Amino acid sequence: MTGDTQTMLFTAEGMLRAYIRIQERDIYDPVAAIHHALIRWAITQGITPSLSPIDDEIGLVTDERLHQRRSPDATSLAALEQSPALTWQPYNKVNHCAALTRAAPIGLFPWSDFLLRHRERAFSVASETARLTHGHPCAYLSAGVFAYLINGLLESEQPLETLLPQALAFMESGACIDFYIADDEERASLPRCQARIRFLLEAVLDFHAQGSVPSPQGIEMLGTDRSAQVSLAVAVWCALAARDYREGALWAVNHAGDSKGIGLLAGNLLGLKFGLGGLPQAWLEVIELRKWMDVLGHDLQWLPQVYVGHGYGEYDDELRQRYPPS
Repeated sequence: MTGDTQTMLFTAEGMLRAYIRIQERDIYDPVAAIHHALIRWAITQGITPSLSPIDDEIGLVTDERLHQRRSPDATSLAALEQSPALTWQPYNKVNHCAALTRAAPIGLFPWSDFLLRHRERAFSVASETARLTHGHPCAYLSAGVFAYLINGLLESEQPLETLLPQALAFMESGACIDFYIADDEERASLPRCQARIRFLLEAVLDFHAQGSVPSPQGIEMLGTDRSAQVSLAVAVWCALAARDYREGALWAVNHAGDSKGIGLLAGNLLGLKFGLGGLPQAWLEVIELRKWMDVLGHDLQWLPQVYVGHGYGEYDDELRQRYPPS
């Protein structure tokens, strides 16, 4: 369990609360619900947020095991601590893998059950929630691409090779940014960041087409920093080339880059590629907080199918207590 895994779990909880909020109050604002969830995570890390009150009496925040500090991302903690209001963005220029490691639950959510253009919606929500802590366009655009790929792998039979060009095309469209950018410099840097992300992802597609598999030396060629776009490219390369889950996961964590972040990203992609049955049983038996992962993963798919709202659904009361509207 790492700090990245913790924020991923809290993001999943935020998505579920967001859906119940839509059904109960007709308020569509998943970014606010996820922001609230991330501030609850910051509380578990010893941070006293500026925003008050924060619901800290139910769910993940009450599990003492999640109060352990597992190398939490300092930029995320600082932004969450300073937030004066939900959906406030810090306008920093930090580009780091932590911006997208929590995006998988946004992609796993079945947007198509109640919204059209679901992959595009996953992209936009993931980008805006990444920007709650990391203001560099490369960071939040990479988060959007990752959520798009996760949603595509989940809801279609298309492989990564087919989904990647679609994700890049949407990234370069005007529709991918669903929020206002006030800073002229940030707005001007969008095309450059889009070009960087495209270059790296097209490079790993070429590597894969040539039969090249990830190695520490090959990964170093993509970049040695911990930027979001490099981390995304390495994770995608591992998922493209892997013949099984174990092989891809070992490639993802054995190099000089952000191995824990890339391992989480690749693990999400590999899990969708090979399915739960493809995970090594010995790894599953020792995984931390597996019950929370099982419950949240199940509910991301199940809750939108059964939750009706206003007490009309068979499971409404149970689920509303588990995920009260934020």
